[in-house]
Amino acid sequence: VVLSNNDGCIIARSNEAKDLGIKMGEPVFKARDLIEKNNVYVFSTNFALYGDMSSRVMALLNHMSPEIEIYSIDEAFMNFDGVGDYMKLASKMSQTVKQWTGIPVSIGVAKTKTLAKVANYIAKRSTNKGVYLLTGSDKILKILKHLPISKVWGIGSRYSKMLHSYGVKTAYDFVQLNEEWVLKKMSIMGLRIQNELKEKS
Repeated sequence: VVLSNNDGCIIARSNEAKDLGIKMGEPVFKARDLIEKNNVYVFSTNFALYGDMSSRVMALLNHMSPEIEIYSIDEAFMNFDGVGDYMKLASKMSQTVKQWTGIPVSIGVAKTKTLAKVANYIAKRSTNKGVYLLTGSDKILKILKHLPISKVWGIGSRYSKMLHSYGVKTAYDFVQLNEEWVLKKMSIMGLRIQNELKEKS
């Protein structure tokens, strides 16, 4: 885990730390037992280094992608329109970034941003060089049936609790909901998320 400037709060977690139940933004003293019991490595933050490494990674991706949208310091969306072999390009990107920066990256490929985030979630846990292609309705629905609604990009804790109260526990449950109901309960943003999970952009 990585701590904030004053080493007070947890601001970044590895997948292993997440699986232990260590929460984002949690004061480090609250997670101390979990950290010590599981021998979790704790690092102080270094924003200058992170910014420099982020710039290097984004520059490499920008060189290889026809269009890139930098979303955060460690996330970007890329447009693969016109690319023949998605998996080949994504694998090349992953390998190039690792070779030039030493940083392993995960790449999820799908037709919408929300599904790309789902694919990336799988890619992070995949042994297939950190790359996952999520297309085709049958494959998508199979994945969504096992994806907790809380893991869907844009569904925060408030909406997650609300949806759970209506029996909506997975992303699959969510895409089955009536569109008017989603619009009423979650505004146009909720409807956009639902549409993107259906491969509608």
